[in-house]
Parts: sequence; structure tokens; C-alpha cells
Amino acid sequence: MRALFSMLFGAGIILFLTRKRDGAGMAPPELFIRRQLWLIGYGLVNALVLLWPYDILFHYGIVGILLFPFVRLPARSLLIGAVVAGLIYGGKAYWNGVEEQQKYAKYQTVVAFEKAHKKAKLTDEQKDDKSGWEGLVKSQKFDPKADKADVVAMRSDYATVWTQLLPKIQQMEAPMFYRTLLWDIVSMLLLGMALFRWGFFSNELTTRRYGLLCVAGLGIGQGIAWLTMPYAETKITDFTQYVSRHTLPLDEMLLPFERGFSAVGWASLVLLLYRANVLTWLWKAVGAVGQMAFTNYLMQSVICTLLFYGYGFGYFGDLRIHQLYYIVAEVWLIQLVFSVVWLHYFRFGPLEWLWRSLTYGYQQPMALPTATTGPSATAVLS
Repeated sequence: MRALFSMLFGAGIILFLTRKRDGAGMAPPELFIRRQLWLIGYGLVNALVLLWPYDILFHYGIVGILLFPFVRLPARSLLIGAVVAGLIYGGKAYWNGVEEQQKYAKYQTVVAFEKAHKKAKLTDEQKDDKSGWEGLVKSQKFDPKADKADVVAMRSDYATVWTQLLPKIQQMEAPMFYRTLLWDIVSMLLLGMALFRWGFFSNELTTRRYGLLCVAGLGIGQGIAWLTMPYAETKITDFTQYVSRHTLPLDEMLLPFERGFSAVGWASLVLLLYRANVLTWLWKAVGAVGQMAFTNYLMQSVICTLLFYGYGFGYFGDLRIHQLYYIVAEVWLIQLVFSVVWLHYFRFGPLEWLWRSLTYGYQQPMALPTATTGPSATAVLS
């Protein structure tokens, strides 16, 4: 869940800037900026070298720098900022919907003109109005020929896959980031920073409060999802009907709030289960994955691109939906075991260590002094 990942990254910003550390003479703000710049670089590697078009590290690096002036704000102010960012996201979605409705209205005007004046020629403006809407509808509609060509390209060599994905990567890293992703990420990071200040992630709240947050978060978040599901379904199946039927694109406008409430609800549920000593072994393993979140994030890019792209096993477009769940389970299992075993010997994940070393400007200590023997089977699961 990217919303929770974003919230934890926001919490990590405050944690990084408030901990006492030896930065080779550098002030915490300077270390933080170095840290974010390296993260931007990692994101570009993830997108342009590992060829994962939905990279989020690049965006986190930029947004983290933009939010640096706000890290000293109290929790309430951070929460207000998160709400404002969510409203801005919703406002941009609203205006995008208005533009789509205007295009559809112009298209209808041209169609009505053609019916009333069958022999009349369309003006250049009318042609643009008609082709503009038809092009928008086509971009939203599933195209079997384009999909088949995409599958062929993605099952090819590295250079072909790179060429195929480059436009999508450019779209994600620039236009889409500016139009929508920026405010979504700002909202989730500020929410995570606010929750960290309140002691949410450090298990400091009362059980009653976690219970209320769980019920309210999942109730409101999933309620919004249920409310907006028909919008999303119509958008996929019939974009013209989606625009003509819905004056407000609520599925887009309410998305940050759906994700934010749901993420808080799920996180509260996990903390309640942890506090109740339910599945303790699992939460310890998940905690190890969390300590190595950076390594595991990029590891997923490596594993999945090798599984699905043509320069690996080439399973792109070849598996059914239920088979994809098997892949998810396998990747989770690999990362759970790997993270637990790795942290039995080392302080950080390999990429966390590299990131820290580059940030501080000198090699960080890696090995745990107490790790002299390998872990037993019970140690891995306990």
C-alpha cells in the first residue's frame, strides 16, 4: 500500500532530522538534503536502468526537499497541511473533470451540427473539437492491437523494453507528477509526519484510541471506496458515459482521503494485533522487512522485471490473475526470510548501508559484533 509507505517515509523525515548523529561535521539539514539527492538518483536508476516505470523514490526525493521547511511544525499543523494538500489534489481532479466535460460538450455540438447540416464542411476549430474528444476516448479505451504490440515489445530484449517504457517513465516522472502525484505524496507525507509527532508509529497511543482509529479509518476509507467504485467502473468500461453521467469525478477527487483513512485504519489494526501478541513471529519478520524497506523496494523491481520482461523469463501478459497472487506470495516469502536472516548479521540492509554511507560521506559500520553464528530455524521465525 503506497499510502502507508508514504506515511512511513514522512515519519522517517522527522526521525532523521531529530536524532543526534555524527555527520562528519555536517549539520542535519545538510545531511538531509544530501540524503534526498541520493534518493532522487536511486529513483532514476530504478526507473531508467531497472526499468520500473512506476518508481516512487524519485518523487519522494523531490517532495522531501520541498517539505523540509515544515518539519518543525506541530502535529496539528502538519495534519491541516495534509488535508489542504488532499483538497488541492481533489481540486485539480475537479478542474480536469470540468475540462473533460467541456470537450464532450464541444464534441456534441459538432455532432449536432453535422446531423443538421449534412453537406456542410466543418471548420478547423470544429474538426479539432471532434478529433480532440475522439482521441481522449480512444486513449481511455482498451485497444487489443496496441496491447498485443505492447506484450511483444515487453517480451523482447532490454533495448526494446527500454524504448517501449521510456514514454511511460517520462510521463510518470514529469507531467503526471506535476498534475496529480505531487499533492498526493505531499498529503501522505505530512500525514505520516503528524502521526509520528503524536506517537502513532511508536505504539504510544492507548488501545482504545488505536481501536477508534482502526474503526474510523477503515469505515470511512472503505466507505469512500464503495461510494466511488461505480465511478471507476464506468470510467473503465465507457468513458463517454462516465463524463456525461458524473458532474463531479468523485473517484479522483476523494482518492487521497480514501487512501489516507484506509492506511491509518490498517496500520491501527496491525498495531492492535501486535499489542495483543497475535502472530508475534509474523510482525517480527515484517518488522525486519520494514528495516530494509529501501533494499526490498528495489529488490522487488529486480525480481519482477526479471520475471516478466523479455530479457528475463518473459512472463509479461502470460499469467492469469490468480497466478499473479502466487508471484506475490513468493516474493513476500523471499523477502521475509532474507530480511530476517540478513539483519541477524548486519545492522542495515545492503542498500540502506550504501545510502547512509553516501549521505554521511564515509563508510558506515555494517556487521553486528554479536553475529558469530548463523541463525537457527526457530531464530528466524521468533
